[in-house]
Amino acid sequence: MRREFSAKVKLAAYERCQKDGKPHCEACGLRIVGLPEYDHVKPDGLGGEPTLENCQCLCGKCHRIKTHENDRPIMQKADNQRKAAANAKKKWKWPKRKMDWTVI
Repeated sequence: MRREFSAKVKLAAYERCQKDGKPHCEACGLRIVGLPEYDHVKPDGLGGEPTLENCQCLCGKCHRIKTHENDRPIMQKADNQRKAAANAKKKWKWPKRKMDWTVI
């Protein structure tokens, strides 16, 4: 189950990302228009805690890039390794057959 940041942590992270009284993305440094997105530096799925040290304010673009290109493949690999270590059985597949239905 994913653990979200508390309101207190989000407020502290928001105050930390302020430059000249306006929020800036902690990844790219550009000014955030609208509300910032709060991201786990170390993903929650890999043991990242919902603390201020593990929270960063990102713009929407940086958050999507980090989540989809960085975090998801790492978490998928960790899940696969965890399943392999637990000897979880793979999904059964139909055997390959020739046109006359003999098994290859």
